Amino acid sequence: MTICSDASLDCFSKLSLRNEMQRIRNFYLKYSINPTGGFFQSINAEGQVNDDGLYHLVSSCRMTTNFARTAVVLGETSDLEVVTHGLAFIESVHKRDDEKGYHWLVKQGQVQDSDQYCYGYAFLMLTYANAYKAGIDSAKDHLEAVYKLMQDYFWQAEFGLYADQFSIDTQTLLPYRGQNANMHACEALMSAYEATSEPHYLERAMEIANNIVRRQTQTTDGYIWEHYQSDWSLDFDYNREDPKNLYKPWGYQPGHFTEWAKLLLMLDHFAPQDWLRERAAFLIEKAVELSWDHERGGMFYGFAPDESICDDEKYFWVHAETLAALALAVAKLGDEFKSDLNRLTDYVNRAYIQPTGVWWRVLSANNLPTDEWVALPGAKCDYHTLGSYIDMLGFSFFEE
Repeated sequence: MTICSDASLDCFSKLSLRNEMQRIRNFYLKYSINPTGGFFQSINAEGQVNDDGLYHLVSSCRMTTNFARTAVVLGETSDLEVVTHGLAFIESVHKRDDEKGYHWLVKQGQVQDSDQYCYGYAFLMLTYANAYKAGIDSAKDHLEAVYKLMQDYFWQAEFGLYADQFSIDTQTLLPYRGQNANMHACEALMSAYEATSEPHYLERAMEIANNIVRRQTQTTDGYIWEHYQSDWSLDFDYNREDPKNLYKPWGYQPGHFTEWAKLLLMLDHFAPQDWLRERAAFLIEKAVELSWDHERGGMFYGFAPDESICDDEKYFWVHAETLAALALAVAKLGDEFKSDLNRLTDYVNRAYIQPTGVWWRVLSANNLPTDEWVALPGAKCDYHTLGSYIDMLGFSFFEE
């Protein structure tokens, strides 16, 4: 596995960002499309596919979303056929026959997990919102239907937040509550608002942001904890012995600090409020301060409540989301964030981006790839990287 790259990502150049988007799009167009339906979800850096018939709802949604975005941003109108291909798979394979939800995991045509996950619904909403934005009019009805199911299964008005998981077997909500599903719900709701201009989506996104970023951090010095009990009290023991859990790792997640900061600055674009900018600045500053590896570069994955590093691996999505957060901060908060953006861009060029444009998924503390896979079911398909480039494209400080 090579760790060298000729990448020349420049976060202040629209041309550079578009070129990097194009390279990622070309890679997945060449290697990910399964002619029998959906997308291959396990792909290595050389484009080799592990066709084991495993399909994760999140990856099916993210890959479809990627092509909807490239259709709009890059003007690749032929990608709408790929979007339609992805939507058809979601509707025929992931959607339950009773139309009361979606299968989380399917392998070789057999359902492996049919519980309902708020995290999955967030990506379903994101997919249909982006498809509708790309010009697929039928996606609007699906967006509204998914949103209704999401409210029916997960919304808890007394807390102003979504629960995580509904058990099909017991027909009850499981007790775990988490910020991650709510964060992606906020993202999806903003996309739905952008696509439809319907204000209830933006109002719900703002409600979630306020409750997670302000209310739930009152006893953690403003830091966003990941895990909660069913009454939304803090749970500092959940997955303490599993800090590398894919969706629910123990510890504070600096990548979620910066991802939330990005979302707050986006919300500020739609509904300006001082607290959105203030909290965004705080979260970016703390994430970079507490996770940056001053010896080898890059951001460590997690830190404990005592601010010691509890996971020293370096995940692609953390760096992608932080690039976007820093770029938005430069645009909306000031040039004091520019040096961190330049430092992070240099690191990403050196450590992550491959000659094809795709990023390594996870690096060790020493900046070496931990495996050959650049796409894995539910884990990565360059959704965060493409999204980061798109988020950075809309601001006036860019050079051509």
